[in-house]
Amino acid sequence: MKQSGFSVLTVVFLLLCLHTAQPGTKRKAVDKPGHCPEFFVGCPFTMFPMCKFDKGCKNAKKCCFYNCRRQCMEPSLREK
Repeated sequence: MKQSGFSVLTVVFLLLCLHTAQPGTKRKAVDKPGHCPEFFVGCPFTMFPMCKFDKGCKNAKKCCFYNCRRQCMEPSLREK
């Protein structure tokens, strides 16, 4: 009886591992217009990001590295 329960758990575990190892469809990153504000201060460490890509930010905000973390910010529309 114990081995049967162990076998079922092993099979479930393997199926979960295979499911997470399957290659998914890669999403194309969408860059919103404008530029991120410049940040010149060196960071001794990087804080947990609030966003990863522009598409994760609401409205026209962009995902920018500022104040030692990636966060959604209003873009600058002028050319660099």
